[in-house]
Parts: sequence; C-alpha cells; structure tokens
Amino acid sequence: MRIALWLASAFIAAAGAPAGAQVLTFDDARRLALDNQPALRALEHAARAAQLGSVADSTLPDPRLKLGALNFPVQGFPSAREDMTQLGLSWEQSIPGGDKRRLRSERANAEAGQLSAEAHSTMQSIQRDVGLAWVDAWSATAAERLAGELQREFENAVELARIPLASGKGSPAEVLAARQALSQAVDRRLELSQQSARARAALSRWVPEAAARSLPAELPQFEAPPPLDAVRKSLDAHPQHETQVLAQGVADADVALAREASKPDRTIEVGYYGRSGGRSDMVMFQIAFELPVYADRKQDRQVEAKLRLAERARDMRADHLRELQAGLEAAYEEWRLAGVRLENARTATVPAAQARLDALNAQHRAGGASLAAVLEARRGLVEGRMQELQLSGALARSRVALSYYTNEGVHR
Repeated sequence: MRIALWLASAFIAAAGAPAGAQVLTFDDARRLALDNQPALRALEHAARAAQLGSVADSTLPDPRLKLGALNFPVQGFPSAREDMTQLGLSWEQSIPGGDKRRLRSERANAEAGQLSAEAHSTMQSIQRDVGLAWVDAWSATAAERLAGELQREFENAVELARIPLASGKGSPAEVLAARQALSQAVDRRLELSQQSARARAALSRWVPEAAARSLPAELPQFEAPPPLDAVRKSLDAHPQHETQVLAQGVADADVALAREASKPDRTIEVGYYGRSGGRSDMVMFQIAFELPVYADRKQDRQVEAKLRLAERARDMRADHLRELQAGLEAAYEEWRLAGVRLENARTATVPAAQARLDALNAQHRAGGASLAAVLEARRGLVEGRMQELQLSGALARSRVALSYYTNEGVHR
C-alpha cells in the first residue's frame, strides 16, 4: 500500500511543473502568443492584398491587340485576293464609365481597413484568451500543489498512528482512518493533476512551449478596472466594434459601385490594315458603348440588393454594440461578486477552518478527540484554502475578461 502511494506521488510530481524550467509569467504568455501567431499573419496578408488590389482597381483595363484578316473571298482561298481583302492589326482599350475605377479603388481600401481592424480585434481576443488560459493553468497547478501538501501531512499521520500501535497503546482504527484519508488525498491530487494537464494543454494552444515551463508561485497583482460607466461610453471605439463600422463602409462602397453601373463603359479601337496589289491601305477607328436597356431588371436590382446589404451591415453594427454592452455588464458583475466571495473566504471560511483544526489538535493531544476527527479538520482546512485559491483564480479570470472591453493593461 505504501509503495503504491509513493509511486503515485512520484508520478504526480513528475507530471507537474518541470524542475528548473524557465518561469512563464502572465506577460510572457501574452507576448509569446502574439509573437508568432498564424491567425494574425493571415489577416495581415489579406489586408496587404486588398491594399495592392486597390492600386490595380484604379487603373484602366489591359488593352487588347488584335491581328486580323478581312474580306477574303471564299473561292480560291487562301491565295485569292480582291480589292477589299485586308491584313492588319488593331488596338482596343476599354474605359469604365463614370467613377467606377475610383470607387473600386476606394472599396478595396475600405476592405483593407476592415481587415486591419479585424487583425487588431483578433489581437485583443488572443490576449484575452491566452490570459484566461494562463490563469486556468496557474489555478490548477496551485491546487495540485496544495493537494500535495495535504498528502504529505496524511503520510506523516499514518506513521504517527503506527507508533503507539507497535507498543500496544494505539488503536488499529486510527491507523486505518489515517490510511483511508491518505488514499483519498492521493486520489484528489491525481484528479487535480489531470485538471492541470488539461489546462496546460489549453495554454499550449497559444504558447506551444508552455508545457515545458513552470508557472510563478503567485498571481500577478491585478488592477481594479475603470468605472463601469466609463467603459460603457468607450465601447463605440472598441476594436471589434470598429470592424463592424468598417464593414458598413465596405457595404456603402458596394452601393456606390452598383449605382455607377448604370453609366455605360466605352471601348475605343484603332486599327491599320494593308492591301496588296498597290491598293491603298486602310485605317479603322470605332467606339462601342454599353446600352443599359434592361436597367429595371439588372442595374436597378443590383442597387436594391446592395442597399439591403448595407442595411444589414447597419443592423449588425447596432446588434454587435448591444452584444458588447451585455458582455461588459456580465463581466463586470462577475468581477465584483468574485471579489466579495474571495473576501468572505479569506476572512471567514479559512480562519474558521483553522480555528477548528487548532481546537481539535489540542483535544487530541489531551486525549479528547480522535485522530480521524483531526484528519477531517485538516481536510476541511485544505478545502477552504482550495476554495480561496479557486476564487482568486475566478477573480483573475473575470479581470482578464474585463480587459477585453477596457483595452488596457490589467496588472502592475
């Protein structure tokens, strides 16, 4: 039994934070998550592509060079020739009507701005998510460490219970109670070890080297958030909401382009054609215009469709602002209540458990309380400390979640 417990304890210690590994602080995790983040690079590439596309959209379409033969007689082809037989080439250039080139360029620039804002918003989301993952990993690791302390105390209790039993003065029931408490403590630590491994795996999603680095013994000192009313007023400038605002700009640019579609494009063609047999060569010049004769079924419908999409963008912008406001209210209340619960645990729950343990220890030394009662009180104190630890993590989580809305640093 003791060998099995020792092996379990050794396994858990090996699965914990690596000895001698560099400490991964809260700030380190957030910085490393942004240093080599594929999602951010993808958005940067997309924004750059849109910027380059805006330059291309502002230029004329590529001209076309035509090589042709005209008026070849069918009889005697290909050697037959007549007065109108011609061989030559022509140059053709399309010219978009109205301000289509300018509007296409502006639309591409608006899309590039939207993608840049999305990159900023994604950066803020990553900082929040990696912060939450770091706090979860820290909480799980600290809880595992606390469970290890309880296990070691119960191992000592088993040895202390065996000493009087060897001289015939102790009780076998107390030894069995100590062994049962130790077995439960080992199982508890194994459970917390699993939670710690899952939390570190989640953190490695953002910081791949997280599994090979230890975490600090203490949480960073988090600052109180700004007043709720001040944060509410700043949500219009929130990076994620800015993405919605710029999406509306892209939709408005689409409307302007659809309205410009009724202005016909033009095509200019200039050609030179040679004739054989000493006949005079020919030049050719012509202009072609698009005729929007089906505007009621095509261009007008396109304008209406783009107007609908622009209204959709406006409604999504308003809905997103409501979503941000609701999330802020919930996060702020969660932070406030977590602070109240933590204060209660520190000032009431843990001190009461400590006082109960002290009293039972005194009674046990005087022969008035059983070892089982003392072990149960010890377990109660550790559970109280774990509750305090979990509430510290919950307070930190809620503060990190609030930083997503306040867009500021969260600790000194």
